[in-house]
Amino acid sequence: MRARDCRRTLIASALVAPFVVMGAAGAGAVDDAPLTIDNLPTLTDHEVDAYRTAIDLPEISAITVPDIVPFEPDITTSGGSTVVSLDTDVLFEFGKSELGESASDAVVDAAKDVPKGAKVSVVGHTDSVGSDSANRTLSKKRAQAVVDVLEDERDDLVLRVSGKGESDPVAPNDSGGKDNPEGREKNRRVEIRYTG
Repeated sequence: MRARDCRRTLIASALVAPFVVMGAAGAGAVDDAPLTIDNLPTLTDHEVDAYRTAIDLPEISAITVPDIVPFEPDITTSGGSTVVSLDTDVLFEFGKSELGESASDAVVDAAKDVPKGAKVSVVGHTDSVGSDSANRTLSKKRAQAVVDVLEDERDDLVLRVSGKGESDPVAPNDSGGKDNPEGREKNRRVEIRYTG
């Protein structure tokens, strides 16, 4: 979604929300669909200007939408081996192992430099929250989801899948006996490893 469209959606949200709340009590069950950002009205520039003038809220003109940062895997190369580390917080919902369309596209893009015919190891990792058994299962399912996408796109690759759970952290899950959210986030990953 472009910044201008995001801004329009945010403005529409701010403008429509009071009417939705007031109308919800009197409207009955006309439409039971929950109001989400996906089904808010999109306003034209003219409509936005008209609503701004009508209600004269300076807060609306102060709304800024941050730039959307594209997904970038962490890539390291050492001794001829390459590791492409994919942040599972971006690819998967919490506790899930299914890849959506945009996440699948990100996986394909992350593997674009893998040489033709390469032997590729796809390894899933988790943080230390939850049982070791659950983490191993989840990490392997997530790695398998990545392998499934790669198999569909790159039938030339020799793919091997594994899940290590929490056993191979790249950062401490806790620090000084206290939870370390930043470290746990780094540990939740799927790695695509290859030589060449």
